[in-house]
Amino acid sequence: MHRINLIIFILVSLMVISSCIKPFEPKIKSTDAHKYVVSGQVMNGDGNQTVNVSVTSSINDPQYQPVTGCLVVILDENENQFDMNDVGNGDYTTWIDPGFLVPGNSFMVEVTTPDGIKLASDFDQISSAPVVDSVYYIRNDIEGNIPGQFTLGIQFYLNIKGNDVNSRYYRWNLLETWEYHADYPLEWWYDGTIHHEVPPDYSRKVCWRTRKIPEIFTLSTNNLLENKSEMIPLHFIDNRTSRLAYGYSLLVEQFALSEAAYNYWDQLRINSGQDGGLYEQQPLSVKGNIKNLTYPDEEVLGYFSAVSVTYKRIFVSHVPDLPLDFETYCDPAVLRKGLKEFTPKDYPAYLMGDEVTWFPVWLNNECVDCTMLGGINVKPEFWPY
Repeated sequence: MHRINLIIFILVSLMVISSCIKPFEPKIKSTDAHKYVVSGQVMNGDGNQTVNVSVTSSINDPQYQPVTGCLVVILDENENQFDMNDVGNGDYTTWIDPGFLVPGNSFMVEVTTPDGIKLASDFDQISSAPVVDSVYYIRNDIEGNIPGQFTLGIQFYLNIKGNDVNSRYYRWNLLETWEYHADYPLEWWYDGTIHHEVPPDYSRKVCWRTRKIPEIFTLSTNNLLENKSEMIPLHFIDNRTSRLAYGYSLLVEQFALSEAAYNYWDQLRINSGQDGGLYEQQPLSVKGNIKNLTYPDEEVLGYFSAVSVTYKRIFVSHVPDLPLDFETYCDPAVLRKGLKEFTPKDYPAYLMGDEVTWFPVWLNNECVDCTMLGGINVKPEFWPY
């Protein structure tokens, strides 16, 4: 959510900067670098809800700036009030009984900042969500800028099949998890003394990493005869990554939106350049549903919505006819002067070797410790391999 708040400000700023292809120096008022951003949603499911409050920063130095110490409440159309707890870093959380989180109920958020400024959203209504019909991939090669040169990989798609009761406005979040391996177990290492692990330590040989795919995916079936669509394109994975080497999982979160929420997210998608590049069409003004009640002329960025969500997870263990061609982050270096090349700041220094002796080859940390690449060495509960 913090990343979304930063993206919102960058996209709005690009709207100002990019009114034509010819670059120019825009005149940006000082107040433009200090706008409140409120993002969050009420979502059916386990009842846990989160709202984030931040302020924008200078376009020349974009960074996430949380606002703590706010009073944040969620209200429904029946005037039930759900107070939120400040958990730090601009995040506010609460638990709402799932009995309130049913299609047809509407919610809004109110924020009072430490300076006494009051911000409030419009009401947004929970829509009914169909299940994700299917998620799948197709082997696909994409031609690059040079004719005849292709990038090999797989393209993911999904199908939806709703009814007349379900929403016709959709957004998808994609979470990918993959298994990856360090090149070597930890066997030989040096910290002024040579150490030999017997048996070799494989505890940091295998890791799993989860990442949110940054693209925005939206679709409306409002202009279709039926509330269904097939082969909705998601993301592409090429063969020059290790993500497909040992096991890959994709979790699709399907959100049923109101029409207003859909229009907001679809504008963000368009402004992000996913429709062929930022300069192929004029950026749209990304107007949210948050208002400044204290200073009505001051714009507030972000959106608060009420959604239903359904999930679908698939696994990929081997892709036929897709040769993988990736490099790891392991870069062994020959120690031409032996152990004299090490200083205490290099400790522990990992060495290549076999069951008998070590070799004068320095293994960087990524060679023996998969957690150095952002993953964890605890297998996820859902992992089947």
